[in-house]
Amino acid sequence: MSKKFVSRLDKWLHKEIISIILSCLILFLSTGIILGLPKALNFVSSNIVSANNISQNEAVLGAHVQLLITPTPTAIPSFQSMGLTPPSVSANAALVVDFKTGKDLYAKNPNLQVAIASTTKLMTALTALQYYRLDEVLTVPYIADIDGSLMGLEEGEKITFLNILYGLFLNSGNDAAYTLARDYPGGESAFVAKMNQNAKDWGLLHTNFENPAGFDNPYHFSSAYDLSQIATRVAENPVLPTIFGTKTITVTSEDGIIVHNLKNLNELLGKDGVIGMKTGTTPQAKENLIGLINKDNREILTVVLGSDYRFVDTKALIDWTYKNYKFF
Repeated sequence: MSKKFVSRLDKWLHKEIISIILSCLILFLSTGIILGLPKALNFVSSNIVSANNISQNEAVLGAHVQLLITPTPTAIPSFQSMGLTPPSVSANAALVVDFKTGKDLYAKNPNLQVAIASTTKLMTALTALQYYRLDEVLTVPYIADIDGSLMGLEEGEKITFLNILYGLFLNSGNDAAYTLARDYPGGESAFVAKMNQNAKDWGLLHTNFENPAGFDNPYHFSSAYDLSQIATRVAENPVLPTIFGTKTITVTSEDGIIVHNLKNLNELLGKDGVIGMKTGTTPQAKENLIGLINKDNREILTVVLGSDYRFVDTKALIDWTYKNYKFF
């Protein structure tokens, strides 16, 4: 066998070996692709099905992923101040709260503990609503010792809880407040204790009650902030807004014999968007007014305590608030 022939044979074998190796490699890769294709198709199919039948958790996750890809715009605030100078008010403490957000729009000594007069009756009403039914008939107890603002209840009179609430808010009846307290299980002391328990449960740190009507007492006090929290609960009650928004009404005893002609003491009611709430006056507390205002489709709460001119102060705060703030 010649060297030339051996050389040609070596080259031919070399090519064949390389060809065989390449063929095996291609066959191996092809087999892997073919075997993996169903899984790949199933993965694609699963994602298509998931996209059409996405679960709540997946939707949330998808939202988070989307936020990473496309950041959301900065949230627009609910209101914006125009920078107008606030009014000067005679009140020792005052507060204006945006009812929608609960944020303060104006504050003067919001946590100052002061005498609060008949604004006390907001808590009296809420506490009574926890026990009495609106159609429940109460018997007026001994109330000859109660003076000040009255709705005209008579001892022994039978009258519904709902009618007493009207007297409590419109005439600011002290006799109404004490009827609710003295007819309560355990009497007046138990009722006042429940008022204080509510204050504690609701996180009111600057509030204490000694009576259900608001008579001056060194240990009977609240603050503008705490009263705004109580007033918010009153405003959210399904019954009370109709009552405190009433200008005049005539209610009677259950037998119709005793008639009570009631008139709201809130001089701003129906003006400047004022839809009601509660007045209060005593020598120590001076003039007080809590207002709920709905103007330009935006509700605010105003609290004026220890004022020389509660209606003037409240109107000034209302006017300034709606001029100074642009609401969204």
